[in-house]
Parts: sequence; C-alpha cells; structure tokens
Amino acid sequence: MTAVFEDKVVVSTAKTKYETKISAGKHNWIADEPKDKEGTDLGPMPTELLASSLGACTSITVRMYADRKEYPLDSVEVHVTIDKRSAEDHKFTRVVILTGNLSTEQRDRLLSVANVCPVHKILSGKIEIETTLG
Repeated sequence: MTAVFEDKVVVSTAKTKYETKISAGKHNWIADEPKDKEGTDLGPMPTELLASSLGACTSITVRMYADRKEYPLDSVEVHVTIDKRSAEDHKFTRVVILTGNLSTEQRDRLLSVANVCPVHKILSGKIEIETTLG
C-alpha cells in the first residue's frame, strides 16, 4: 500500500552527504551544510532558509502594501540574522532598507507593515510541531 501525501513542501536527503532536495509544487531547490560541517555546500543551510523566509515575506509584504497605497517605493532590501543565545533562545534581527522618495510617515507605516508579515506572525506566535512516521 502506497501512502498518499498532499504536502505543500517535500524534503528528501539521500546518501550524498547533506545535500537535501526540496520541492514545493513546480519549484525545486537545495539545502545543504557547508564543507566545514561535512556538507557539499550546494545550497544554503536550513537556518539560512528560515532567515530567508522571514526576509522574503517581509520584503513582499512591504512591496504589496506600498503598491496598494501607491507609495513611491523603488525597492525593499531586508537583512536577517539569527542570534542563537542558547539551545532554546534565539533572536532574529531584521534590517529593512527602503529606497524611494518616501515621507517619514510612509517609512514608519512600511516599518509597521513589516512587523505583520505572515512569517513574522508565525515565528512570533506559539509554534507546535507534530511529527509522525509515514
């Protein structure tokens, strides 16, 4: 009997060290570990993917809002770092760089919009992970 999964994201790692194939619908990419951690360094580390999710969501959310409000936003750049304070305590630091002829009020509003992107909400809320064997 074959199990049928309707996963949004499928991740698999074979015997090629830590090269991990990821797919979501028609999109495919790779995660890996750096060579100093015995990986093949063919893609970002999982923690970098997590940080990139926050950055991408922030950037897209700000862009969408600015477009809807017709703000003169030329570009959004987001820098994200994760500070591991302890095994159970982490801090995300996010710097949002807005380029364009924006007023102080528009810049402040876009900063507040950055704080409500969906990934920010997920990471800031209660997270539960249920794991089963398939």
